[in-house]
Amino acid sequence: MSARNGREALPDTGEMVVVHRLFTQEYRASVALVRGVAAGDTARSAVVADHLGALGIMLTEHHLAEDELVWPRLKDDPAIEPALTVRMEEQHERIADALDRVRQVLPAWRTGADPALRNRLADALDGLLPALDAHLGDEEKHILPLVPGRFTAEEWAVLSERGRAAVPKAHRLYMLGALGEAAGPDRYAEFLGRLPGPVRLLYRAAGRRLRRRTRARLDGTAKGSPRTAAPA
Repeated sequence: MSARNGREALPDTGEMVVVHRLFTQEYRASVALVRGVAAGDTARSAVVADHLGALGIMLTEHHLAEDELVWPRLKDDPAIEPALTVRMEEQHERIADALDRVRQVLPAWRTGADPALRNRLADALDGLLPALDAHLGDEEKHILPLVPGRFTAEEWAVLSERGRAAVPKAHRLYMLGALGEAAGPDRYAEFLGRLPGPVRLLYRAAGRRLRRRTRARLDGTAKGSPRTAAPA
């Protein structure tokens, strides 16, 4: 982002808000996705497990970037209460523990679609949501307002670059559509504005169709996708 009229560009903290919405949106939907996989339906469990694996990679990198780039800068600022960054780090630890509980179950459920493991996985995802909601809301309220003046636009953009690089290649189309949905009406124009020109034109023309198609594959409703019977 370049400076205009002699003024230095401000960090784009709005992008992080949309990313937060993405995590909340996708993890909340994942509970029903997991519970909807029938016993023994390994075709569906593999699709859903791969999605959860991609989300876990993305969320872990999102928090690792903050641990490495954001909290140390804020800790060094005497104007910021040390308790604030301590709270952020503790919240990251709680989320990491919840993600570990998801990861412990995921591989075996992926390959076997065992109903007992399905229920354990859904419960673990359900347990992740309160910690995730609390942290993301706290961060948006107390951390993002501190960013301008403490980070340049270029420094803050490193977090976005790391986040984009962390998205597994096979999941990039899905996550692009999910980001557009997460942006909502209030941030949709900003979301489009961040896309490279050719991608923006494509998304304007076919973004809704892309989202329906990628979501249908995950839900098991796309033509040719494995269809899930009622869970056992």
